[in-house]
Amino acid sequence: MRDYFMATGDNPTAYRYIDWILTVPLMCVEFYLLTRLAGATKTLLWKLIIASTWMLVAGYIGEAFSDGSTSHSVTWGVLSTVGYLYVLYTAWFGEVAQLAANSKSEVIQKGVKALAWFVLVGWAIYPIGYMCMDGGWLNNAFGWTSQNVDLFYNIADAINKIGFGLVVYNIAVTESK
Repeated sequence: MRDYFMATGDNPTAYRYIDWILTVPLMCVEFYLLTRLAGATKTLLWKLIIASTWMLVAGYIGEAFSDGSTSHSVTWGVLSTVGYLYVLYTAWFGEVAQLAANSKSEVIQKGVKALAWFVLVGWAIYPIGYMCMDGGWLNNAFGWTSQNVDLFYNIADAINKIGFGLVVYNIAVTESK
């Protein structure tokens, strides 16, 4: 992505979404894997994958095909948010939260809660970058540009991907003891 930006000066939107379409559903798979022993079904797994994929596809359409109008980016941003809210609700109050509570494992309960915090706080960083693109509210209000988009997306990626990995690693090490 850096090489693309250095060569073109443009935001590597397509590359970024290719990365996310692989990594974000895998983050959602972690919720399934952590709660599988407590009764999580493949239906839950697929609902999480579909919701996260929906979130990304709608976000991509809003960003990659932006005509510079706020209405386009807002419409697709709202549609993307539907997938985010589903994952968020499921992790905090829905099936994932209930399965974690029923797991009788304090480590799983704490781990799922930590991952739910990443979804609530960490994933909320991405819309800041999204709103920096042409037609986005922060672009219109403050003149923030594609460099701001990249900055926020890179911060969010570092926090979420590393954080998710560390939480899951900690659960695996603690539970295997």
